[in-house]
Amino acid sequence: MRLRQNTKWRFYVRPLKPAPNRKLMQPLKLIKRSVNRIAKVFLLLSVARILCLSFAIAILVGSFGIFISESGRLSYTVSLYLATSSICVTGLSPVLLSELQRSTQLIMMFLIQIGGLGIITFTVLIGVLVVRGLSRSTRLASFVYEATDAHFAKRMQDKKSEQHSGVILPGKNKTEAEAFYVRRMLLSLFNISLSIEAVGAGLLYFCMPETDRLPGTPSRFFLSVFTSVSAFNNAGFSIVDDLSFLAKDPLCLLIIQFLIVMGGIGFPVIIFIEKSILEIIQKFMKKIEAVTETFMMRRTVLLGEDPPTWYIFIITASVRLEERLELYRKELFGDANRMQMAIIVLGSLILIHIGGISILLIEYNNIETIGKMGFTEKLFNSFFLSVSSRTAGFNTFDVTEIRSATYVLLCALMFIGGGPQGAAGGIKITTFFILILYLKNVIRPQARVQAWGEDVSKNSVAISTRIYFLATISLVVFMFLITLANGNKYGIETIFFEVMSAFGTVGLSLGMTAYTNDLEKFLYIALMFMGRVGTFTLLIAFTGHSGLGDLGGKDDGLKIQVG
Repeated sequence: MRLRQNTKWRFYVRPLKPAPNRKLMQPLKLIKRSVNRIAKVFLLLSVARILCLSFAIAILVGSFGIFISESGRLSYTVSLYLATSSICVTGLSPVLLSELQRSTQLIMMFLIQIGGLGIITFTVLIGVLVVRGLSRSTRLASFVYEATDAHFAKRMQDKKSEQHSGVILPGKNKTEAEAFYVRRMLLSLFNISLSIEAVGAGLLYFCMPETDRLPGTPSRFFLSVFTSVSAFNNAGFSIVDDLSFLAKDPLCLLIIQFLIVMGGIGFPVIIFIEKSILEIIQKFMKKIEAVTETFMMRRTVLLGEDPPTWYIFIITASVRLEERLELYRKELFGDANRMQMAIIVLGSLILIHIGGISILLIEYNNIETIGKMGFTEKLFNSFFLSVSSRTAGFNTFDVTEIRSATYVLLCALMFIGGGPQGAAGGIKITTFFILILYLKNVIRPQARVQAWGEDVSKNSVAISTRIYFLATISLVVFMFLITLANGNKYGIETIFFEVMSAFGTVGLSLGMTAYTNDLEKFLYIALMFMGRVGTFTLLIAFTGHSGLGDLGGKDDGLKIQVG
């Protein structure tokens, strides 16, 4: 008798699983709940508050890393000071970096890289961790738009712009398209930073002279990498305490100046320059292809020969490379417009030359600074200090011996700073330029403030004036507080220079930093944080609004936000 197989009911014996360890699962559940709560809090915060909170968290984490790395050799106050100075790319330090552990130097280099990438990039990275993916958060994309003033949403709404750009939006909805633009902008920032730093480190490695402070190849390699990262991010830190050993090496000074300028003009301008260079390369390649094709066609007609194989291979590779460059250029986002490009580049050149020539003339016969150098060395060191004083803080001679006129000049350069959306500090060149135009408009009244015949929006003028007055008030308040905490150990000139250096995230010092007490250190920590995040951003974070309505006017696209 054959048994009928029951296809309806089947029984499976499941393998026994070990019971979960409840003691181990409870901490994991607690961590998961904490992360979810933090994520909800982040999503409810405004852009300005997320910016401030992100930098504060990075500083706290970095301070614990430095404190643990030094195994108690540094107090936590000093560790917090170093972490703040690294994240805010300032360069002020109460201790010599050459005496720190290699692990501490690596931590500081990592913090410098995070701080130098800018407020926008760091905020987006924090947001990615919080919301678990760019494509799931439209609010995150709006963070980037408001911080960068890039107006990607307007670009996406403009069908003509979308058609002319040649870039097909990958998503079916607006959120996915916004995520695509944000990822492209982040990729551009990382590519630019790492590429320039790698090139700078390689050039410095082969150009740096042999000195007693460079005992071996590993130290030389690490010094090159650290100096390149510190220079591009405008930090001003050096693991050999200063760059006096490069005072007679013009080539190394030029390399470091190039890194400082590229990091200080801001990422929108760098992206604009990159797109312009790619466009020039494409035009050059097209001309070469046209000339080559004409030559080969004439040869074919006259001699009756087919084009050689190598010619077909080169032309095919050239066309493919040209198509790739065209696609890459169109996918670069966050670039500056031509007005901002002109203001920052022209303003930087003017400030560099005014500072360099003035320092050369003032310090020419000062034997304590550049008086003993030859003319070429005097010229290069003067321009190096002019470039460095606006944002970086490197020095090749003793800054404590400069004359009073140079002291005033350096304070002015530190206050102005560099370009927005980069590693530079200060009130920014665009803010200073708009203030000059506004004063000109007061002297010669016009209906609108204009730059090269083009109207400047009222919002830009209003924000510029607020940034200037907030910066001035902040400097006066911190000058008063630090003078009280100092106890008359240093003169008002030294304190003013140190305060200006900390607020401008420069890092030049007249020797006061190493002898500050804990109260002064906390005041400088707050000042460096304010200088990096920006007084206007802090005002919005505390009050919840900027005090600016829709003032109307033409949108000039000038990015005057700090960061």
